[in-house]
Amino acid sequence: MNVIYILHESGMGGAVQSLLDMLAAAQERLNPIVIIPSRGIVEERLQQMNLVYYVIPYLSDYGQIGVHTQAEVDRVFNDNYRAALELQEIIKQEKIQLIHSNSSANSVGAMAALIAGIPHVWHIREFLEEDFDCEFLDKDLKRELFQCADKLISISDCVKNAYRHKYGIDSEHIYDGLEVKRFVMDESSDREENCFLLAGGLSRQKGQLDAIKAVNELAKSGINVRLYIVGEGNEQYRWILKQYIRIYGLEPYVHIDKFKKDLREYRKMCRYSITASRMEALGRVTIEALLAGCIVIGANTGGTAEIIGQDSARGYLYRQGDYRSLAEVMRHAMEQRSDHIRIRQAAQIYALENFNSKKYMEKVIEVYTEALQGRYKQDVPRKNNVLIKLQNRYIRRNEILINTYHVGMSDKNSELQVIIQRWLNVKLEKKNFDRVLHQRQIHSIAIYGMSYLGWCLYTELENSETEVSYIIDRAMRDGDEIFKVRRLGETLPRVDAVIVTVLGDTRNLCNVIKEQYNYPVYTMKQILDWCEE
Repeated sequence: MNVIYILHESGMGGAVQSLLDMLAAAQERLNPIVIIPSRGIVEERLQQMNLVYYVIPYLSDYGQIGVHTQAEVDRVFNDNYRAALELQEIIKQEKIQLIHSNSSANSVGAMAALIAGIPHVWHIREFLEEDFDCEFLDKDLKRELFQCADKLISISDCVKNAYRHKYGIDSEHIYDGLEVKRFVMDESSDREENCFLLAGGLSRQKGQLDAIKAVNELAKSGINVRLYIVGEGNEQYRWILKQYIRIYGLEPYVHIDKFKKDLREYRKMCRYSITASRMEALGRVTIEALLAGCIVIGANTGGTAEIIGQDSARGYLYRQGDYRSLAEVMRHAMEQRSDHIRIRQAAQIYALENFNSKKYMEKVIEVYTEALQGRYKQDVPRKNNVLIKLQNRYIRRNEILINTYHVGMSDKNSELQVIIQRWLNVKLEKKNFDRVLHQRQIHSIAIYGMSYLGWCLYTELENSETEVSYIIDRAMRDGDEIFKVRRLGETLPRVDAVIVTVLGDTRNLCNVIKEQYNYPVYTMKQILDWCEE
């Protein structure tokens, strides 16, 4: 069976790992062709497995709730439809019978299948609004494409129910499969009784800050625990986590390590595994922890609660978003050692029965067979209507908007590079911002914008005589216990200057701040100019 697999990323997230585990189990049943949107670390694994793959640029079609523009919606559609057209040559060359989109995060596979007139299977793996504060850029288009799919697979019951409610679609619930033998571990006396692991991408939604706060609660009450946070992701969030650890003196208790391909060494050491995500669709790291024999502590939402079960069936649940509840459950788990053997055995048996990659592969191939048998030919008129709409929309697309957008993004990246180079030169000349600010009678500032330049500036001035009185950032949500966060439009305390760290044309922004608050406003370029005088 010749199948194209559309990956939504070129990294090694849980969705990609689960797909590759299935393909490893299906080598004699499938001839897979993998499509990735860019060069990335997934290529190493694809090469190890001797899988044919192509790199075709395309974009995820979701964004932060309520902040995307129509120009962005049009650009994403245009780029993805172009990618679907590029796929047609591969479909012919490889004699593809079916397309499997491995995520709902982009629609390239759905478009390509409509153009080629072949079946499409769509794997739904995400809670966008509930977990990531994101939404599909074009919900009406997404709904139409969902309804054109020949089969839809949801990775958990909670995902199946959510998408039925939102989009009126029925999907088949199939749990992801893993190469279970790779993760199974026997109980080891070497595991430390007070050692916890939280693995996964660094983001507010994954709950790392809640776990750190829980450790702080336990440490304040005299309980000695160690928490290992392992993962990569949002660098601003990593910086916030490190600030919290430093301010509250948690260095002996909390360790943050970068992404590791293999977590076995941590699981050999850590008796407990924490899943603190706001709303996991399923949670691969939770399944891996069950197989490894860790005692899992998870949030009582989404796929996490579905896997762990109620009444300590296969682990412990706490109230999601409540770090005191998490601290109490961590304390309870350490005290209930007599329950650990029962929980560990029940968890491993459950994981082995429900998340085996071979069983998973068989179920997915059954779905392919149903799609190829043409049980859904009554949808042909609908598919044709949607295809005509896609073609007309692509033809009408205004290319000027695309060019304008790309130039803007390129300019911002170039501007950032120039500022960083200038900043490095200033540091090499042993000049600093604190001195030049004091020379201009600036002793207290507010920083507008806490992306990369914002938190670099904060760190630069943190132990200086210049006081960073507060941060102005509409998107900052996790720093309230570390520094004061304000929004434009609020009453802002008096400072000697506001320093704007965002890039691009900031003239209007600076004028708004000056008019509303009558405070001096400077950009990073101006501060660097002073340093270079």
